[in-house]
Amino acid sequence: MLLYKRLLISSVFLFLYIESRPLHILFVVEYFPAPSQIFILNLMTGLIDNGHKVSIFAGKKGKFSQQHPHIAQYSLLSCTMYEQWPTLLPECDIVFCQSATLGKQLLENKALSKWLKQRKLVVSLRGADITKNEVKNNPYIYQKLFKESDLFLPVCDYFKHIAVQLGCPAEKIIVHHSAINCSQFFFRERKKKENETIQLVSVCRLVEKKGLNFALEALTKVIKKHKNIHFTIVGRGRLRARLEELAKKWHIADKVTFFGWATHEQVVNILNKSHIFLLPSIRAANGDEEGIANALKEAMATGLIPIGTWHAGTPELITDGVSGFLVPQKNSAALADKINYIIEHPNIWKSIGLAAHKKIESEFEIKQSIKDLENIFNRLLSKN
Repeated sequence: MLLYKRLLISSVFLFLYIESRPLHILFVVEYFPAPSQIFILNLMTGLIDNGHKVSIFAGKKGKFSQQHPHIAQYSLLSCTMYEQWPTLLPECDIVFCQSATLGKQLLENKALSKWLKQRKLVVSLRGADITKNEVKNNPYIYQKLFKESDLFLPVCDYFKHIAVQLGCPAEKIIVHHSAINCSQFFFRERKKKENETIQLVSVCRLVEKKGLNFALEALTKVIKKHKNIHFTIVGRGRLRARLEELAKKWHIADKVTFFGWATHEQVVNILNKSHIFLLPSIRAANGDEEGIANALKEAMATGLIPIGTWHAGTPELITDGVSGFLVPQKNSAALADKINYIIEHPNIWKSIGLAAHKKIESEFEIKQSIKDLENIFNRLLSKN
């Protein structure tokens, strides 16, 4: 009995030590810095703020001209390795790959594969990883990754179900949402003022799965009833020229502003001056799907009225009719009807905006997300 008590006490002290000691986390990313991946940067800086060490391996250098201020503040470039792994591999507790594609590449490298056996390999699962047709049509593509990685962190329940269908053991999966810094997005109640232009906004990459062509088509229908309206599209991408052509073709070019890439301050300013946020996500031709868009979270944090689609992880964020609205994918008529409904019912703006804000504050705030991630890592390290 005495021996049992001593063993129990020893195990408790060991757990507390593992739980409280600073960790060294090696982030593996495709690009760094990457202006479109502030959510990953938030994880890095949040872990550092909590006393942990962060290192970075990036396959390619990002554009330094668009650095976030935290890059310099946290001296992140000084702890970043680029393009080629060093001969002397770094010591760390967790190797945190930000995509399944990157994790697969690590395990295909014999030297790295051996090194990884002495560490815990954690892999985030995002849309491009597991939803594309090339993945779904090849169920064995991640067989080695699923077997040899220690843990997978899909960003939504929808991706968890897909991962299980692809062969990932359910016991290796924990949903961990991408989070935002709510202190940077303040709630502002929207009110409809007489003769005020209704401002629609989208913030996203200009790629197929964002469904912006359906947003433009919806606008052609809305302006038949509501002339005093404007749509601002913030972001860049390969479809910009095509979208601009559609705006001209449908004679709404004067109602649309293609803002291009924007700084954080510019995005916040645009969101604060807007009324309705549009993200009509669709399943792209190559199968690519959305997780839960971070720009949508940011918009909801400010109290904007969001309209999304019944697509992938979006219904996990928006409760239809409560914290926003959902319409079918690729349905510009339904999207137009919902925009008209919101414009014509300003009495619901406050309650919808508050519910949207509270949803983000309670489930997608970065500080709590960091604590959850620490607990996940500590539990993983406590296992033999």
